[in-house]
Amino acid sequence: MNALRIDRINHQAPYEVLLRKDNPDDYYFKTDFGIEFKVSIKEDYSIVPSGAYALGIVNASHKPSPGDAKFRLTLMAIIEEFFEQNNDVMLYLTETGDERQEMRNRLFVRWFNTYEHRDRFFIRTAEGMMEGQMNFMAILSRLDNPLLSVVVEEFDETISLLFD
Repeated sequence: MNALRIDRINHQAPYEVLLRKDNPDDYYFKTDFGIEFKVSIKEDYSIVPSGAYALGIVNASHKPSPGDAKFRLTLMAIIEEFFEQNNDVMLYLTETGDERQEMRNRLFVRWFNTYEHRDRFFIRTAEGMMEGQMNFMAILSRLDNPLLSVVVEEFDETISLLFD
């Protein structure tokens, strides 16, 4: 993965995004509500065998997070910079630890669908049961990705095997 330019992210994001030198795949910011978030982008071959990057969003404060438009704008600035620097695929898999994965998925898809540059991207979502647990995921790519059709086919095949 090509490195994301933190200065470009911070030019777009309402919250200051920090990068820890010891872990260049993790981006951190703190909201006006005092909640710290970690956004990670890590290589992942589990859903798309030809390769993708998994987007992880973690509430590091473990406190309830109210609706926050600045959070959405900050997250989208990170995602936009990822796609500006990389013509790769991004996976979004919702966290399943607290039974709120359906709400997280709806929120993420709504944010992405209202994103001002949405017309430059492809998104496909999937949901299904895995080992008794409901799972939600999405695959994102720039429309000009030359491997888009292969990646979508791999995603669809893997999902059909994973979900009960």
